[in-house]
Amino acid sequence: MIDEVRAALAGYGPLREVEVPGGVVFEWDGDAVASVQNGVARVRVEGGWATVTGDVEAAVLLACRVVLAECVEGWHEEIWALGPGAHQALLALVRHDPDREQLQRLLLDLTRRPELRQLAVTCLGHVGRIDRAVLPEVVPRLEELLDDPDLRGVAEDALGDVESAIHPFTLWRRHSVPWVVIAPPGDAEVARQCALVEAPDEVVVIPHGEALPSLYEYVRGLCERVVERTHTVDEDGCRLSDPAKPGLHFVLEHDGDIAALQPLLEHEEDQTAVVEGRYLLVW
Repeated sequence: MIDEVRAALAGYGPLREVEVPGGVVFEWDGDAVASVQNGVARVRVEGGWATVTGDVEAAVLLACRVVLAECVEGWHEEIWALGPGAHQALLALVRHDPDREQLQRLLLDLTRRPELRQLAVTCLGHVGRIDRAVLPEVVPRLEELLDDPDLRGVAEDALGDVESAIHPFTLWRRHSVPWVVIAPPGDAEVARQCALVEAPDEVVVIPHGEALPSLYEYVRGLCERVVERTHTVDEDGCRLSDPAKPGLHFVLEHDGDIAALQPLLEHEEDQTAVVEGRYLLVW
């Protein structure tokens, strides 16, 4: 029976097995979820414990939901009371709260509370990376916080985490990589992002990349044009990105196997090419 309960709990970490007379108690994040003593399995239910008489996996799943709901409620109470464990409670919610919309709305509210605002901003970035999706109001709020001198750094990091998670590439941010996106013709995501670009920044879409006689040389030339447009040369002759200069991106449409182009464009010393879904990103 212990092995059955253990198998049912697989994937519900962090788990700890505590030996007790006649068996084992399984704890999730410090809370008892299930036990097996003298061959009898018992699980947590609302209001207490119950003996497992049927499907072990179903009983364990219900027990995990009961314990998680109690933990989530406790973490929310700790946060709003600004108790000594508020920071840890917030991090625990990011990992385990099943209501991801509620979690994001909580984090957005906390960005206005001085005691937890910095961690809340960071956690919005964590949610983006974990869920690969955020509420529509998250990005505007993070962009708003870029004007806050106390939060600018963490807001930039969180915004980068969110955007890298929910977008395979970014064209509308000045000087961001990739410099060249190789995409299918007429791609909807390319069209959506091009519509977000504001002058003087620019995105140039080039059709029929599959017809180029030398793809590497052509893409290399596009990358050099980006550097010339967006960088300056310092006293030591090094090229540095110049935030005062307008941004430039190229989209090269290619009607073919885009992922197969990666080894043709990846050169360790001077060029990076990364496959991201249906796109190839080069800089």
